[in-house]
Amino acid sequence: MSAATRQERRPPVPVLQCNTGKSPTIFKELLQTLAETNANVLLIQEPPLSNNTPPHLEDFPCFPSSHNKCRATTYFRKKAFKSAAIISKPHRDYLITFLTLYSTERKKPILKIANVYNALENRNWRSADTPTHSLDLLFHDIFAIADVVSGDMNKHHPLWNPDTSPSPWAQNLADVSEGAQYNLANNPGEITLYPANGNTPSVIDLTFYNPTKTTTTLWQTRPDYRSTDHVPITFNISPSLSSTRKYSGYNWTKTRWHEIPALLPTNPINCEEDFNHSYHSIVTAIQKCSPTRRVTKWSRPWWNPDLAEMQRIKNSTFRDLRAGK
Repeated sequence: MSAATRQERRPPVPVLQCNTGKSPTIFKELLQTLAETNANVLLIQEPPLSNNTPPHLEDFPCFPSSHNKCRATTYFRKKAFKSAAIISKPHRDYLITFLTLYSTERKKPILKIANVYNALENRNWRSADTPTHSLDLLFHDIFAIADVVSGDMNKHHPLWNPDTSPSPWAQNLADVSEGAQYNLANNPGEITLYPANGNTPSVIDLTFYNPTKTTTTLWQTRPDYRSTDHVPITFNISPSLSSTRKYSGYNWTKTRWHEIPALLPTNPINCEEDFNHSYHSIVTAIQKCSPTRRVTKWSRPWWNPDLAEMQRIKNSTFRDLRAGK
């Protein structure tokens, strides 16, 4: 196998995730689960706060999404990683923690993970063109930044729960994840929420991952540890480690444009949700009709015909100079 294609996998990173509903009691009970699962990363949505600060954990540095009204916080085991750092975040960062984890052996980042809480914003469910949750219009940015996107998405869709119909704006999340070529780690139909009010159990806690950057395995709910309406979730993340700088992109010069119209939706656009769905459908269609282009550290993606002409003139002038001598 050549160096350009050789790809290794780092040891898996065990992760524990749960929405604690702002309850200190539930958070303390979750720590028992943390000890028994030996997780190295803890993703908490709706953490309990004291003076706007999430609980302190020994040997687990805390990265809250905000110091004002934190709704998501990420902990990592100090011994498992050399360090961690918050990376750039889109608007409404109090709902998202973007964390880059660095290995103990090298100072290179090995994993970028987004811990998400998609908070309810609008209860007017009949208004189809109005986002019902705070992050509905930001998923494009979220998937563009992180290798793994996990958390309480508050969305119902047959893709992760075959027994339900899409909730408002759920199709948007499905389209964005598909367009970004992310995989869903959930086991379809495996319940993650048992509402305390007796409503129908559902699947709203989701994990997406970029298969070119990571492999997510052993995703499972832990109902034996459940002390809240949300079921704790565990999974392993295996970040990829390529021996060369290599990634894939689309070769837009070879896009099969004549095939795209057959893949586009034909429904009329009557509201913003229809427009959003059509937009993602167009992006996905173009990507399906465009071959991938392999780019390595030797590639020059910035090269263009003007530079080629300048190089020709330079070489010609240099030859004339040498001939004159």
